[in-house]
Amino acid sequence: QIYLIKDTGGKRGAPAISILVDLDENNKPNKAFQVALDRFQKEWDRDMAKCEEKMRNERRLDAILAEPKYIAEEQSTILDEPEEEENKFRSYLRRLQHDGDRSSQGDYKYFNPWDPEIMKSIWFYGYEGSLTEPPCSEFVEWRIMDTPMTISIAQLFQLKKLLFHHVDKECKRTSTHFHGSVARPLQPYNGRMVHRCTCVNFMTDKFKKKTGDGECDREDQDEYDFDSDIYTKEWYREHKQYDTPAHQDCEVFNECGAYKLELQKEAEERARKEAFERQKAAEEA
Repeated sequence: QIYLIKDTGGKRGAPAISILVDLDENNKPNKAFQVALDRFQKEWDRDMAKCEEKMRNERRLDAILAEPKYIAEEQSTILDEPEEEENKFRSYLRRLQHDGDRSSQGDYKYFNPWDPEIMKSIWFYGYEGSLTEPPCSEFVEWRIMDTPMTISIAQLFQLKKLLFHHVDKECKRTSTHFHGSVARPLQPYNGRMVHRCTCVNFMTDKFKKKTGDGECDREDQDEYDFDSDIYTKEWYREHKQYDTPAHQDCEVFNECGAYKLELQKEAEERARKEAFERQKAAEEA
């Protein structure tokens, strides 16, 4: 999720972009995303090392107080660490040192959420929603990109480990998933409209130059189930956005009751205004 912080002047909510993740069919790693994974891995290792240090200190304190809760039979003295615990602690220290010296992923030195390997499309599903964590305020304009980025199986397992098995320096799990919960359960629509933006709605300058007439490629039309007999060049020139949510319901879902009522009210209002203007003109005459 990418949050864009900007001053909208109170007219619109803060835009937030959500990118879905899928496995690459050829198990190809995503180098642009690996930069972020490596950075989070460094924090994961640092916190785990602090946790291990805390446990080591507790074991030593227990030993000093002659309450050997953690003492194994193979320890030579009461203050020695069990071999497996010492090896675990040393491994985290080595990984921390390695993280600091880790080379970048080829040309990827910094994490860039706009990289083509991550942001694979400019089109999306959109709706007005809320933050996915407390206080869950409703001021977010969500944009769910219609094409997921892909990662390798190894990256998937690394991502799951970073998210679900992280502990803080006090050795407490930080993931709500670990406790069988979610940060934000599914919420009802509450009358919100979900719209989809495709090349029908907008295109990049590069895309327009490619097509010449500023229309979707036939491949895109097939992908989005566009009927080439309907979406002609003339349609693109004459097309305009939906006026209201009811208009969108009518055009997209063929649910036209509310839209027809809106049109009827508009017609009655126009007729009322026209009658008023005629009466005023007659009185002046």
